[in-house]
Parts: sequence; structure tokens; C-alpha cells
Amino acid sequence: MATDPRGNSSEKLVPPSPLPLVSRSALRRVKDWLPPPTCCPYCNGSVALVNNSEIYRGKSYGEWPYAYWCKPCDAMVGLHPFTDLPLGTLADKDLREARKDAKQIWQTIQSAEGWSRSQAYAWLAKQMDIPKQECHFGHFNDERAGQAWDICNRYIFDYKG
Repeated sequence: MATDPRGNSSEKLVPPSPLPLVSRSALRRVKDWLPPPTCCPYCNGSVALVNNSEIYRGKSYGEWPYAYWCKPCDAMVGLHPFTDLPLGTLADKDLREARKDAKQIWQTIQSAEGWSRSQAYAWLAKQMDIPKQECHFGHFNDERAGQAWDICNRYIFDYKG
């Protein structure tokens, strides 16, 4: 793991395997970072840093094709580009689907309203009555992902219907 998650250390960054590098500037761009997971919250198994080709049967996806993965239960989370920092928390299949569904409807609202990503997250945080820094789909548990979906769905059908 990078010694200083914000990329401000003067020590040489040694990327953990299999990462080819870790960029200080990329580390500094990550807001509200979480530490890399080591133990799976679903099965208590160990979590490995892998090229996502291990997950997707030999095919890599994305510009930065790395993920933290618990192989026994298939919980996973991708990484911020050019860092070893997770995009959120480990998610099993059900949570990944719930996050994906909620984010998709949220993006529909964002686009329709012409909001920036930051404006859309600020709106959702207010609706959910949570601090803006806690309002990230990759950080949501099942309950929060469901709450976000309900709010967005209600907004589309009740207020825009």
C-alpha cells in the first residue's frame, strides 16, 4: 500500500504487486479515500489485489484493470486509477447490483437536471440526510443503496411525472 494515501510522503512509492506503479498525483486526487481491504466482511476470507482478468475469466477491463477480490465469496471493489486505493467498500453480487441500479437512476436525474457530479451528490446527500462526504455509491451498504434508489425513483415519478 502507498505509505501516504494522499501522496505527500517523500519516500519512494513501491507499488504492491501486481500494480505497475502508484502515482502521487493520482493519490492526491482521491477524496474521502478508504484503506485497502484485507479481510472480507462477508466471509472473513483474505482479500487479494488482482488484475481483474482473474475475476473476468482472462479478460481485463478498464484503463486501470485492478481490483481487491475475495475469491471464496466473490466480493470485490475496483481501484482509483493509478493508485492502490479502493473505489469504495467490498461488495458482494447483491450489493454491486443495488449500487449499480441506484447510480443508474441517479445519473438519469443528474443528466436531466444538467447538474455536475458534485451538485448531484450534494442533492442526494441532502435527500438522504447524510453528510456529503458519506454520499458515494461505492461506500453505500444495502440499506443506503436502497434508500438512494427509492429517493431517485420517487423524484422521477412524483416530481417529474
